[in-house]
Amino acid sequence: MAAAFTAVQPQAIPEALPVIVGASLGCLICDIDCDIAAEKTDSSHWRMVMAAVAVAALIEDHLLNAGMWRSLADRGNYLWFAGLVGFVLTCTFAGISSHRGFSHSLLALALETVCVWLVFPTAALSFAIAFASHLVLDLMNKRPVRLFYPAKKGVSLKWFYADRLANKVFAFAGCIWLIAAIIANRVS
Repeated sequence: MAAAFTAVQPQAIPEALPVIVGASLGCLICDIDCDIAAEKTDSSHWRMVMAAVAVAALIEDHLLNAGMWRSLADRGNYLWFAGLVGFVLTCTFAGISSHRGFSHSLLALALETVCVWLVFPTAALSFAIAFASHLVLDLMNKRPVRLFYPAKKGVSLKWFYADRLANKVFAFAGCIWLIAAIIANRVS
């Protein structure tokens, strides 16, 4: 979310809501292939927090009539429905694929970003930035990421193990970065 706020630089709450929705979904959707019920990890907690943040921002957008929901009605076509169906289908495939397989690929990034753009165009850039930042962070992990899916070989910098100190350091640094980005953009 910090990367999306830094890149998009929203200045007001109505502008920030699509950034929040897109980034919240983008940063967590990569790990749709993980079994949250079986995991007792930081990432499973963060996914639940980000899902709640996205829902809260969508509700706030509706209450403020800020534009994301209104854009569905204004377009008057069913592209948003195709985007929603496509998103559900790609997420379903990602969910049943192996961890750090399809869900962590550039192909998934492209397909899901297009689907988000069809549903909520103003959230698509933030979605893509957050998704990409998740991929970059996972590339640092010792477990390979199938970035070029369907290629079998994964990519890994082999710097850190998942769910250890590095995760906590990056999560803390990301929170500080997000606060700094919000203050720097003077979101009000």
